[in-house]
Amino acid sequence: MIFKSKNKQKNSFQLSGKRSAGFTLIELLVVMTVLLFVVGTAVVIFISIVQHQRIILSEQELLNQTSYVLERMSKALRVAKKDLTGECLKDSFGTSYPGYNYLFTNPTVTGIYTGIKFINQLDNDACQEFYLDNADIGNPVLKEVKNNGNGIAITSNKFIINSLRFGINGEDGSVNGPIGAAGSNGIQPRVTIFLEIQNRVGNDQFVKKIQTTVSQRDLNE
Repeated sequence: MIFKSKNKQKNSFQLSGKRSAGFTLIELLVVMTVLLFVVGTAVVIFISIVQHQRIILSEQELLNQTSYVLERMSKALRVAKKDLTGECLKDSFGTSYPGYNYLFTNPTVTGIYTGIKFINQLDNDACQEFYLDNADIGNPVLKEVKNNGNGIAITSNKFIINSLRFGINGEDGSVNGPIGAAGSNGIQPRVTIFLEIQNRVGNDQFVKKIQTTVSQRDLNE
């Protein structure tokens, strides 16, 4: 009886070993399904992270460009000097405005001035102007010119300037308002910059609207 019991136990081990020798087709399908699900989820998460990172970098680049432009213009406008002779502050018709600190320039067809001219006393009294150059339709560029030289773009071609306006002491730069602000009236000249900028390329379009006001540092009466 003991001998027979051992044989039965041996046969049981053999049958068990045959069952665990490999995976069935169903088990393989289940494993492959789970593996594909895990890999697919990981790919989706990775793509989402890459897209989110691209959006962050694009927004940061736009913020950096906006900060640079505003800082450059504000720094120059803050040290504007009164034009006593009117040699710098002349409009497109040649009319001079002696005694003024700033002059609106570059009017659009709708009567909005998109430029400002002044004397920069920290740049050897250069006659400086910031204006929106829209000569290339659909490609407006913010430019800077000194002493009636050639305009130099101060914005990257990766960005589009949708709108640029200047205001002086509350006036929004419209054709019906005063052109410039006289320092002789004792009012501290304050220039307000209205800027709308967006990135040019990519599927993610970001628009930034900024308004900042700069006060002239010296009245130089």
